Amino acid sequence: MAYKNVSLFKPNLKELKEGLNIDFDSKNKGELSAMAGQLKTLLNSQIIMVTLSEDGVFIDYSDKSQQNSKLIPSHVRSISDVSGAGDTVISVASLCLARKTSPTLLASISNLAGGLVCEEVGVVPINKNRLLKEAKKLKPQEIL
Repeated sequence: MAYKNVSLFKPNLKELKEGLNIDFDSKNKGELSAMAGQLKTLLNSQIIMVTLSEDGVFIDYSDKSQQNSKLIPSHVRSISDVSGAGDTVISVASLCLARKTSPTLLASISNLAGGLVCEEVGVVPINKNRLLKEAKKLKPQEIL
């Protein structure tokens, strides 16, 4: 398996279902958590972050010997094109990981970035000033 022992693995919902060869109710946080946990164990990954399109992002991680998971809702956007959104999410998440950002804040900022590029047509770079402006509006529950 090419992705074993990675720090962060970020499938989208379709990739998670296909990768585990199982169907489950992604609206059920318990089922989503179980599937992310299963993938985390299979890959021996520290963090699993599943992008859920308009439903946001789900993150599963261990912190001080404790298992944590959180569903972070998406922000309302005027979607023009989803091209490049997944790449934007993983690139921003990787930068956050390198900066040792908390997993929840990592997921929140990455989720914002993915949503912002969806407002543009085609594959576009993230505008760091716009991302910073949006990140400053995050609610406490989205960063803790």
